[in-house]
Order: sequence, then structure tokens, then C-alpha cells
Amino acid sequence: MIRWLILGVARDRTRLLFPWLVTTVGVTLMITLLGFIEGIFMGMVDMTAKLDTGHLRLVNKPFYEEEHLNPLDRALAAEKETKNWLTQNSDSKIQWTPRIRWAALMDVPDENGETRSQTPVTGMGLDVLPGNSSEINRLGLESSLVNGRLPERSHEMLAGYLLAESLDLEIDGTVTLLGQSFDGGFAADNYRVVGFVKFGVAAMDKKMALVDLGDAQTTFYMEDMVTDWLGFLPPKVPIFDYDKIKSDLQSKLTKWMQTPPGDWVEDDFPILLSVLDQRNMDQIFRTFLMVRKVLVVIFTFIMSLVLWNAGLLNGIHRYGEIGLRLALGETHGQLLRSLMIESLIIAALGCLAGSLLGGAFVYYLQEVGVNMGDAFVQTGMMFSDVMRGRLTPSGFLYGIVPGLAASVLGTLAAGAAIYKRSTAELFRELEA
Repeated sequence: MIRWLILGVARDRTRLLFPWLVTTVGVTLMITLLGFIEGIFMGMVDMTAKLDTGHLRLVNKPFYEEEHLNPLDRALAAEKETKNWLTQNSDSKIQWTPRIRWAALMDVPDENGETRSQTPVTGMGLDVLPGNSSEINRLGLESSLVNGRLPERSHEMLAGYLLAESLDLEIDGTVTLLGQSFDGGFAADNYRVVGFVKFGVAAMDKKMALVDLGDAQTTFYMEDMVTDWLGFLPPKVPIFDYDKIKSDLQSKLTKWMQTPPGDWVEDDFPILLSVLDQRNMDQIFRTFLMVRKVLVVIFTFIMSLVLWNAGLLNGIHRYGEIGLRLALGETHGQLLRSLMIESLIIAALGCLAGSLLGGAFVYYLQEVGVNMGDAFVQTGMMFSDVMRGRLTPSGFLYGIVPGLAASVLGTLAAGAAIYKRSTAELFRELEA
């Protein structure tokens, strides 16, 4: 029977063309829109993770509770021992890297050595010297350079390009960092500014400076200490798995804390956080999921409505055929089921075409992206200048399922009129 239905659909354009076009366009739009929205959201997650939080973060709880003050005295000691423990006990997919968050007063001298300008800055110590390319590649520092070069030796610094403009910094110029050391003393050190970078986040471009991890440890007297251990996961790991990975490692951390490193102080209490636990990302993630559900419902309703009208028009066109089939003894239920099978065949063809078109659009957005320029700079949110889509199985699922469901619902609504046809009416129509 299905073979005859397929042949009938293929030979009658009025039954195939319009429903197929509606389903194809609907599925294409759904996959493209959801892929682009998911790409923007995951781009924001990845940007936040790379620049700030990591996908996972091991940090001392006293430091985390006061991190807006950058309390270096609450940093975690035993850097080497902690690195070994993280490497041995965490998932092999996670890449761990140490960082130091610091705050200081940046003083810019004139040609006479007197203060020309100064401002408070926040900074980060991380591996940026040659031979430690993972952080350089992760942050995209080479492509983010506006002027100058990357650090090549000790006591060289990268500054945000807006910070450089406000302080009138010069490439190869010297600045002095004045701050508080780990033990509460006064810390002062000179750095050579070798490059200006554009992070694409206004707050960071105005106040951020990057130095090598070893230099930060020297300047702030933090030998074998870091404020953060950031863990990075590959893009193929779904965001829904972050909490499970965190929970698995947290259970091992609890056991380790029973025999902690000797260099930890008594009230050190390291905690594990995922990117969703920080910077209000969990609320943004929930909003994203809600928007996705609303879009699916709206598209399903609109496609069902259009296909319902198409089914009604198709029913008028096939009025005689339906009457004859009922008069020959086919039951109302059998006729409705055959119409629904037809709609599923047409919907499947439309979903296939829509998946190919939508997948092609999302792939283009994923590889090339859309350059939004400075549109999001003033928001302070960690968006990349280039918005990209993301191809995911869930994107195709949320496009195909509504496409099939809308076709069936539309046919079901239009086919309800079949039950209004009585046998007496059918014979009168045939006699006429």
C-alpha cells in the first residue's frame, strides 16, 4: 500500500509540492536559527571559559568569596603537587593550566622618570613565553594583537588596547606595577610593554594586562603558588556533561583533602566550579533552553496551521476521490490513516531537504561566521566579534521532529472533515 501511496504522491504535484515546500522551508529555518543561537551561546561560554573561568575551575574558597579584591594571601600553594594530582585524577580530556589573578596600580613614567599617568589595573599571570603555546593559542593572542608582539623573555607585558590608549603607552615602553604581595607587604616591579591586544570585551580592554606566570610569582612573592587552576574541555563535550565531570572530580577532591599537601594552611578549602556556576552563566543557560523550546513550539504551531490549510485545500481538490473510496467500503479511519502516511512521506522528503539546506547554512556560519564588529563591545559580555553557528545533533533533532509532527497534526486537523461525510451523501453525489 505504501508503494502505491508513494506513486500517487509523486504523480500528483498538488498533493506534493506545497506541503513539501512548507516543510522544507520550516525545517531549514529551524535548523539554521537554532544552530546560530547555539553557536552564539556556546561561543560566549567558550570565550568566558578561555578568558576567565575555565570550563572547570579549582580555586581556594576564601579566595573565591573575595575574588573582587584579588586577595593573593588566599592563593593555593603546592603548585607542582596540585598539578600532579589533577593530571592523575581528572578525565584525560581536561587540560589544566595554572593562572594568577592580580591587581595593582600601573605607573607610567615620563622621560625624566616622573609619573606621567597611572591607573588601577587587573591582570593575569599565565604561561605566555615561547614554549608554552597552549595558552597563546587558547586565548588567540597572536590574532588579537593590535600592535607590537608577544612576550619573548621575562618581565614583558601585554596590555589591553584601550588601556594603552588611556595611558598613552608606547611599544617597548616601561611601566611599574605597584601592589600588595602575598604576605601583605609592598610589591613593585618594572615591566616592558611589548604588545597591545584586543580581547573584544570592554572591561578587559580597558583594565587588563597579561604577564608570564613566573614573573607574576616573582613580583608578588608567590613561589609555587597560584590563585586558580583552570580546566578546559574539548568542544565535542556537551555542556550538559560539565556538572557530571565536576561531581566525579569533586568526590576525589574530598578524599584528597583528608591528607592535603603540607604547604596548604589550615583554613585552605579548595572547591571545584564549572563555567555554569560563575558569572551568572547558569541563568543565561536556562534562558537559552527556554528560548529554544519556545522557538520549537512556535515553528511547530505555524507549520501545523499552514499544513492544515493546505490539507483542507487538498481535501477539496480530492473531494470526489475521498467520496468514492468511502463509497467503495474504505472506512473513515483507514482513509485518515492513509492520508497521514502520505503526509509523513511528504514530511520526510521535506525534512531531508531542509536538513541538507539548514546544515549547509549552519556549517557556513560555523566555519566563516558573521562579523558583528563592535556591536557587543559596550555590553561587557564576553562575545567574540565573529558570531558563529554550531552543528549539533540536537539542532537537527529540533528541526526534524517539529517538521514531522506539524505535517501529521495538519493532516489530522484537515482530515477530521472526513468523518462528517455520511454514506447517504456519498450515494447522492455519485448519482449526480
